[in-house]
Amino acid sequence: MLGKLFADGKNSLNAIRLVLAALVVVSHSWWLGAYGPEPAPGGVKLGSWAVLGFFGISGYLITRSRMRVTGSTYWRARFLRIFPGLVACVAAVAFVIAPLTAVTTGRSYWFPDAVLYFASNLSAGFPGVAVGGIPGSLDGVPDPRLWNGPLWTLFWEIACYMLIGVLFFALKAELARAAVLCLFLAGTVAAFAVDAGWTFPPTPYDWPLVPVITFLAGSLVYMFRDWIPAGRGAALLSAGFVVLVASLGYAQSLVHIPLCILLLASSLHLPLSRIGSRFDISYGVYIYGWPVQQVLASMGLHTGVPPLLFAAASLLALAPAAWLSCRYVEMSARSWFPLTKDRGPATQLA
Repeated sequence: MLGKLFADGKNSLNAIRLVLAALVVVSHSWWLGAYGPEPAPGGVKLGSWAVLGFFGISGYLITRSRMRVTGSTYWRARFLRIFPGLVACVAAVAFVIAPLTAVTTGRSYWFPDAVLYFASNLSAGFPGVAVGGIPGSLDGVPDPRLWNGPLWTLFWEIACYMLIGVLFFALKAELARAAVLCLFLAGTVAAFAVDAGWTFPPTPYDWPLVPVITFLAGSLVYMFRDWIPAGRGAALLSAGFVVLVASLGYAQSLVHIPLCILLLASSLHLPLSRIGSRFDISYGVYIYGWPVQQVLASMGLHTGVPPLLFAAASLLALAPAAWLSCRYVEMSARSWFPLTKDRGPATQLA
Protein backbone atom coordinates (compact mmCIF):
# COMPACT_ATOMS: atom_id res chain seq x y z
CA MET A 1 0.00 0.00 0.00
CA LEU A 2 1.04 3.59 -0.61
CA GLY A 3 1.49 4.48 3.04
CA LYS A 4 3.86 1.61 3.83
CA LEU A 5 5.89 1.91 0.62
CA PHE A 6 6.22 5.67 0.98
CA ALA A 7 7.35 5.34 4.59
CA ASP A 8 9.76 2.45 4.04
CA GLY A 9 11.48 3.31 0.78
CA LYS A 10 13.12 6.14 -1.12
CA ASN A 11 11.08 8.23 -3.50
CA SER A 12 11.72 10.48 -6.49
CA LEU A 13 9.32 13.29 -5.63
CA ASN A 14 12.05 15.94 -5.82
CA ALA A 15 12.89 14.80 -9.35
CA ILE A 16 9.21 14.83 -10.32
CA ARG A 17 8.76 18.33 -8.92
CA LEU A 18 11.80 19.51 -10.85
CA VAL A 19 10.28 18.15 -14.06
CA LEU A 20 6.98 19.86 -13.25
CA ALA A 21 8.75 23.18 -12.65
CA ALA A 22 10.59 22.81 -15.96
CA LEU A 23 7.28 22.09 -17.71
CA VAL A 24 5.90 25.36 -16.35
CA VAL A 25 8.82 27.19 -17.96
CA VAL A 26 8.29 25.32 -21.23
CA SER A 27 4.60 26.17 -21.13
CA HIS A 28 5.20 29.88 -20.54
CA SER A 29 7.50 30.04 -23.55
CA TRP A 30 4.56 30.16 -25.93
CA TRP A 31 3.04 33.16 -24.14
CA LEU A 32 6.20 35.10 -23.37
CA GLY A 33 7.60 34.47 -26.84
CA ALA A 34 4.34 35.25 -28.67
CA TYR A 35 4.37 31.90 -30.44
CA GLY A 36 0.62 31.39 -30.33
CA PRO A 37 -1.47 28.93 -28.32
CA GLU A 38 0.56 26.60 -26.13
CA PRO A 39 0.08 22.82 -26.05
CA ALA A 40 -3.07 21.86 -24.15
CA PRO A 41 -3.38 18.05 -23.86
CA GLY A 42 -6.86 17.10 -22.77
CA GLY A 43 -7.95 20.74 -23.00
CA VAL A 44 -5.63 21.75 -20.14
CA LYS A 45 -2.53 23.85 -20.76
CA LEU A 46 0.78 22.11 -20.26
CA GLY A 47 1.73 24.50 -17.48
CA SER A 48 -1.63 23.99 -15.78
CA TRP A 49 -1.03 20.23 -15.72
CA ALA A 50 2.30 20.91 -14.03
CA VAL A 51 0.73 23.21 -11.44
CA LEU A 52 -1.89 20.58 -10.67
CA GLY A 53 0.93 18.11 -10.09
CA PHE A 54 2.62 20.55 -7.71
CA PHE A 55 -0.57 21.12 -5.73
CA GLY A 56 -1.37 17.41 -5.54
CA ILE A 57 2.07 16.46 -4.24
CA SER A 58 1.93 19.36 -1.77
CA GLY A 59 -1.45 18.21 -0.51
CA TYR A 60 0.01 14.82 0.38
CA LEU A 61 3.22 16.14 1.96
CA ILE A 62 1.62 19.04 3.80
CA THR A 63 -1.06 16.85 5.39
CA ARG A 64 1.64 14.32 6.26
CA SER A 65 3.65 17.07 7.93
CA ARG A 66 0.70 18.51 9.84
CA MET A 67 -0.24 15.12 11.28
CA ARG A 68 3.32 14.23 12.31
CA VAL A 69 4.78 17.39 13.83
CA THR A 70 3.72 20.01 16.34
CA GLY A 71 1.81 23.08 15.27
CA SER A 72 4.75 25.44 15.77
CA THR A 73 7.06 23.23 13.71
CA TYR A 74 4.44 22.97 10.98
CA TRP A 75 3.96 26.74 10.66
CA ARG A 76 7.68 27.41 10.76
CA ALA A 77 8.32 24.87 8.02
CA ARG A 78 5.61 26.39 5.85
CA PHE A 79 7.07 29.88 6.31
CA LEU A 80 10.61 28.74 5.51
CA ARG A 81 9.43 26.88 2.42
CA ILE A 82 7.88 29.95 0.80
CA PHE A 83 9.04 33.30 2.13
CA PRO A 84 12.86 33.39 2.15
CA GLY A 85 13.02 32.36 -1.49
CA LEU A 86 10.12 34.66 -2.36
CA VAL A 87 11.70 37.71 -0.70
CA ALA A 88 15.03 37.10 -2.42
CA CYS A 89 13.38 36.59 -5.82
CA VAL A 90 11.20 39.70 -5.58
CA ALA A 91 14.20 41.76 -4.45
CA ALA A 92 16.36 40.39 -7.26
CA VAL A 93 13.74 41.28 -9.86
CA ALA A 94 12.99 44.74 -8.46
CA PHE A 95 16.52 45.91 -7.75
CA VAL A 96 18.83 43.86 -9.98
CA ILE A 97 17.16 42.15 -12.93
CA ALA A 98 14.71 44.89 -13.91
CA PRO A 99 17.17 47.83 -13.79
CA LEU A 100 19.91 45.90 -15.59
CA THR A 101 17.43 44.86 -18.26
CA ALA A 102 16.22 48.44 -18.66
CA VAL A 103 19.74 49.84 -18.89
CA THR A 104 21.05 47.28 -21.37
CA THR A 105 17.98 47.42 -23.64
CA GLY A 106 17.23 51.15 -23.48
CA ARG A 107 13.99 50.82 -21.52
CA SER A 108 12.90 52.92 -18.56
CA TYR A 109 13.07 52.11 -14.87
CA TRP A 110 11.87 54.19 -11.94
CA PHE A 111 13.02 53.22 -8.47
CA PRO A 112 9.77 54.11 -6.61
CA ASP A 113 7.88 51.76 -8.94
CA ALA A 114 10.38 49.04 -8.12
CA VAL A 115 9.89 49.63 -4.38
CA LEU A 116 6.14 49.32 -4.84
CA TYR A 117 6.62 46.10 -6.82
CA PHE A 118 8.89 44.70 -4.10
CA ALA A 119 6.70 45.65 -1.14
CA SER A 120 3.41 44.54 -2.68
CA ASN A 121 4.74 41.17 -3.79
CA LEU A 122 5.83 40.31 -0.26
CA SER A 123 2.13 39.48 0.08
CA ALA A 124 2.83 36.34 -1.97
CA GLY A 125 0.51 37.34 -4.77
CA PHE A 126 -2.40 38.44 -2.57
CA PRO A 127 -5.23 39.30 -5.01
CA GLY A 128 -5.67 43.03 -5.42
CA VAL A 129 -2.48 43.81 -3.49
CA ALA A 130 0.48 42.45 -5.48
CA VAL A 131 1.63 44.68 -8.34
CA GLY A 132 2.51 42.70 -11.44
CA GLY A 133 5.12 44.86 -13.11
CA ILE A 134 7.47 47.85 -13.08
CA PRO A 135 6.18 50.35 -15.67
CA GLY A 136 8.45 50.86 -18.66
CA SER A 137 10.95 48.14 -17.85
CA LEU A 138 9.36 45.60 -20.20
CA ASP A 139 8.03 47.85 -22.94
CA GLY A 140 7.81 46.07 -26.29
CA VAL A 141 7.95 42.45 -25.10
CA PRO A 142 4.99 40.14 -25.76
CA ASP A 143 3.78 40.53 -22.16
CA PRO A 144 4.91 43.92 -20.81
CA ARG A 145 2.63 43.75 -17.75
CA LEU A 146 4.23 41.11 -15.55
CA TRP A 147 7.71 40.51 -14.20
CA ASN A 148 6.73 37.27 -12.48
CA GLY A 149 3.38 35.84 -13.49
CA PRO A 150 3.46 32.59 -11.45
CA LEU A 151 3.83 34.33 -8.07
CA TRP A 152 0.07 34.61 -7.65
CA THR A 153 -0.21 30.83 -7.27
CA LEU A 154 1.78 31.09 -4.04
CA PHE A 155 -1.16 32.82 -2.39
CA TRP A 156 -3.39 29.83 -3.03
CA GLU A 157 -0.66 27.41 -1.97
CA ILE A 158 -0.37 29.28 1.32
CA ALA A 159 -4.17 29.32 1.66
CA CYS A 160 -4.14 25.53 1.38
CA TYR A 161 -1.38 25.32 4.00
CA MET A 162 -3.49 27.45 6.34
CA LEU A 163 -6.61 25.41 5.68
CA ILE A 164 -4.94 22.12 6.61
CA GLY A 165 -3.17 23.70 9.58
CA VAL A 166 -6.36 25.23 10.98
CA LEU A 167 -8.59 22.20 10.36
CA PHE A 168 -6.27 19.81 12.19
CA PHE A 169 -5.84 22.33 15.01
CA ALA A 170 -9.49 23.24 15.54
CA LEU A 171 -11.05 19.83 14.92
CA LYS A 172 -10.38 16.28 15.99
CA ALA A 173 -8.59 14.24 13.35
CA GLU A 174 -11.74 12.39 12.27
CA LEU A 175 -13.72 15.62 11.85
CA ALA A 176 -10.82 17.27 10.02
CA ARG A 177 -10.73 14.36 7.57
CA ALA A 178 -14.48 14.67 7.04
CA ALA A 179 -14.14 18.41 6.44
CA VAL A 180 -11.42 17.90 3.81
CA LEU A 181 -13.57 15.25 2.09
CA CYS A 182 -16.62 17.53 2.05
CA LEU A 183 -14.62 20.43 0.64
CA PHE A 184 -13.14 18.18 -2.03
CA LEU A 185 -16.55 16.85 -3.04
CA ALA A 186 -18.07 20.34 -3.15
CA GLY A 187 -15.23 21.62 -5.33
CA THR A 188 -15.45 18.59 -7.60
CA VAL A 189 -19.19 19.06 -8.10
CA ALA A 190 -18.66 22.74 -8.94
CA ALA A 191 -15.92 21.94 -11.45
CA PHE A 192 -17.91 19.06 -12.96
CA ALA A 193 -20.89 21.37 -13.49
CA VAL A 194 -18.65 23.55 -15.65
CA ASP A 195 -17.10 20.61 -17.53
CA ALA A 196 -20.55 19.18 -18.22
CA GLY A 197 -21.84 22.52 -19.50
CA TRP A 198 -24.43 22.90 -16.75
CA THR A 199 -23.15 26.34 -15.77
CA PHE A 200 -20.99 29.07 -17.22
CA PRO A 201 -17.35 28.99 -16.15
CA PRO A 202 -15.96 31.82 -14.05
CA THR A 203 -13.16 33.87 -15.56
CA PRO A 204 -10.60 32.39 -15.49
CA TYR A 205 -12.33 29.10 -14.79
CA ASP A 206 -9.44 26.91 -13.81
CA TRP A 207 -7.98 29.24 -11.14
CA PRO A 208 -7.94 28.87 -8.26
CA LEU A 209 -10.62 26.20 -7.85
CA VAL A 210 -8.96 23.39 -9.82
CA PRO A 211 -5.48 23.42 -8.20
CA VAL A 212 -7.09 23.76 -4.75
CA ILE A 213 -9.20 20.67 -5.48
CA THR A 214 -6.01 18.85 -6.46
CA PHE A 215 -4.36 19.89 -3.19
CA LEU A 216 -7.34 18.49 -1.30
CA ALA A 217 -7.09 15.32 -3.39
CA GLY A 218 -3.46 14.92 -2.32
CA SER A 219 -4.53 15.43 1.28
CA LEU A 220 -7.17 12.72 0.93
CA VAL A 221 -4.68 10.35 -0.67
CA TYR A 222 -2.50 10.76 2.42
CA MET A 223 -5.44 10.18 4.76
CA PHE A 224 -6.38 6.95 2.96
CA ARG A 225 -2.82 5.94 2.09
CA ASP A 226 -3.10 2.57 3.82
CA TRP A 227 -5.94 1.55 1.48
CA ILE A 228 -4.39 2.76 -1.77
CA PRO A 229 -2.19 0.37 -3.80
CA ALA A 230 1.08 1.83 -5.04
CA GLY A 231 2.57 -0.83 -7.29
CA ARG A 232 3.42 -0.34 -10.94
CA GLY A 233 -0.01 -1.64 -11.85
CA ALA A 234 -1.68 1.05 -9.76
CA ALA A 235 0.46 3.73 -11.42
CA LEU A 236 -0.43 2.44 -14.89
CA LEU A 237 -4.13 2.23 -14.00
CA SER A 238 -4.04 5.81 -12.67
CA ALA A 239 -2.29 6.99 -15.83
CA GLY A 240 -4.94 5.30 -17.96
CA PHE A 241 -7.71 6.94 -15.97
CA VAL A 242 -6.06 10.36 -16.31
CA VAL A 243 -5.80 9.92 -20.09
CA LEU A 244 -9.40 8.70 -20.35
CA VAL A 245 -10.86 11.51 -18.28
CA ALA A 246 -8.82 14.13 -20.14
CA SER A 247 -9.85 12.75 -23.53
CA LEU A 248 -13.52 13.02 -22.50
CA GLY A 249 -13.09 16.67 -21.49
CA TYR A 250 -13.41 16.21 -17.73
CA ALA A 251 -9.79 16.78 -16.71
CA GLN A 252 -10.60 19.90 -14.69
CA SER A 253 -13.10 18.07 -12.49
CA LEU A 254 -12.25 14.37 -12.31
CA VAL A 255 -8.51 14.01 -12.73
CA HIS A 256 -7.36 15.04 -9.27
CA ILE A 257 -7.16 11.83 -7.24
CA PRO A 258 -5.83 9.60 -10.05
CA LEU A 259 -3.24 12.25 -10.93
CA CYS A 260 -2.05 12.36 -7.31
CA ILE A 261 -1.85 8.57 -7.10
CA LEU A 262 0.02 8.46 -10.42
CA LEU A 263 2.67 10.93 -9.27
CA LEU A 264 3.10 9.50 -5.79
CA ALA A 265 3.15 5.87 -6.90
CA SER A 266 5.54 6.65 -9.77
CA SER A 267 7.89 8.36 -7.33
CA LEU A 268 8.34 5.03 -5.55
CA HIS A 269 9.45 3.19 -8.70
CA LEU A 270 11.53 5.74 -10.58
CA PRO A 271 15.30 5.39 -9.93
CA LEU A 272 15.72 9.15 -9.42
CA SER A 273 15.82 9.49 -5.64
CA ARG A 274 19.25 11.14 -5.68
CA ILE A 275 18.03 14.03 -7.82
CA GLY A 276 17.26 16.91 -5.49
CA SER A 277 18.28 14.95 -2.41
CA ARG A 278 20.91 17.57 -1.60
CA PHE A 279 19.87 20.60 -3.64
CA ASP A 280 16.17 20.78 -4.44
CA ILE A 281 16.02 23.58 -7.02
CA SER A 282 12.42 23.04 -8.14
CA TYR A 283 11.10 26.04 -6.20
CA GLY A 284 13.84 28.25 -7.62
CA VAL A 285 13.08 27.08 -11.15
CA TYR A 286 9.42 27.90 -10.57
CA ILE A 287 9.86 31.43 -9.21
CA TYR A 288 12.79 32.53 -11.40
CA GLY A 289 11.57 31.00 -14.67
CA TRP A 290 9.28 33.85 -15.76
CA PRO A 291 11.72 36.70 -14.93
CA VAL A 292 14.53 34.97 -16.83
CA GLN A 293 12.25 34.43 -19.81
CA GLN A 294 11.25 38.10 -19.73
CA VAL A 295 14.91 39.07 -19.84
CA LEU A 296 15.47 36.83 -22.86
CA ALA A 297 12.37 38.25 -24.55
CA SER A 298 13.56 41.80 -23.89
CA MET A 299 16.75 40.88 -25.76
CA GLY A 300 14.68 39.64 -28.69
CA LEU A 301 15.62 35.97 -28.47
CA HIS A 302 12.03 34.90 -29.12
CA THR A 303 12.10 36.49 -32.55
CA GLY A 304 14.88 34.27 -33.82
CA VAL A 305 14.23 30.81 -32.38
CA PRO A 306 11.25 28.42 -32.12
CA PRO A 307 9.46 27.95 -28.79
CA LEU A 308 11.27 24.81 -27.66
CA LEU A 309 14.66 26.43 -28.22
CA PHE A 310 13.46 29.50 -26.34
CA ALA A 311 12.38 27.19 -23.50
CA ALA A 312 15.73 25.35 -23.52
CA ALA A 313 17.65 28.62 -23.39
CA SER A 314 15.43 29.77 -20.52
CA LEU A 315 16.09 26.63 -18.50
CA LEU A 316 19.84 26.90 -19.03
CA ALA A 317 19.85 30.56 -18.06
CA LEU A 318 17.77 30.16 -14.92
CA ALA A 319 19.53 27.05 -13.55
CA PRO A 320 22.25 29.08 -11.78
CA ALA A 321 19.66 31.38 -10.19
CA ALA A 322 17.64 28.40 -8.99
CA TRP A 323 20.73 26.75 -7.52
CA LEU A 324 21.83 29.94 -5.77
CA SER A 325 18.34 30.36 -4.34
CA CYS A 326 18.38 26.81 -3.00
CA ARG A 327 21.93 26.87 -1.66
CA TYR A 328 22.24 30.35 -0.21
CA VAL A 329 18.66 31.42 0.54
CA GLU A 330 16.38 28.44 1.17
CA MET A 331 18.94 26.18 2.84
CA SER A 332 20.51 29.05 4.77
CA ALA A 333 17.12 30.10 6.13
CA ARG A 334 16.47 26.58 7.37
CA SER A 335 19.88 26.50 9.06
CA TRP A 336 19.16 29.81 10.79
CA PHE A 337 15.79 28.56 12.03
CA PRO A 338 16.20 24.79 12.39
CA LEU A 339 13.08 22.66 12.54
CA THR A 340 12.30 19.93 15.02
CA LYS A 341 13.23 16.75 13.25
CA ASP A 342 10.41 14.54 11.98
CA ARG A 343 10.91 11.02 13.25
CA GLY A 344 9.61 9.46 10.04
CA PRO A 345 11.98 8.50 7.23
CA ALA A 346 12.26 10.17 3.85
CA THR A 347 10.99 13.51 5.16
CA GLN A 348 10.75 16.25 2.55
CA LEU A 349 10.03 19.93 2.93
CA ALA A 350 6.97 20.29 0.73
